[in-house]
Amino acid sequence: MTILLVMTINPIINGFVFSKLWFWFIVPIFQTQPLRIVEAIGIVFLINFVRTRKDKEANEDNFWEQFTTNIIFVVLIAVFALLSGWIVTLFL
Repeated sequence: MTILLVMTINPIINGFVFSKLWFWFIVPIFQTQPLRIVEAIGIVFLINFVRTRKDKEANEDNFWEQFTTNIIFVVLIAVFALLSGWIVTLFL
């Protein structure tokens, strides 16, 4: 159940962050349309597909440790990206 929840929330968080950063930086510079979250999720999926490399065999002993670490990492990266982007917009 937890894995399913994370698989649902992770793309939503990444899509939200990507759409906000797009709105703050790309829209004013290139005079484009803002992205909806659904469109941003699709672009994030595409980027992840291109960047994905096959990891080494997963060790089931520390699966939950890696899982928890990955969740925390995703949330912290999203918060850092939004905060950094917001700070930069203050200088525009």
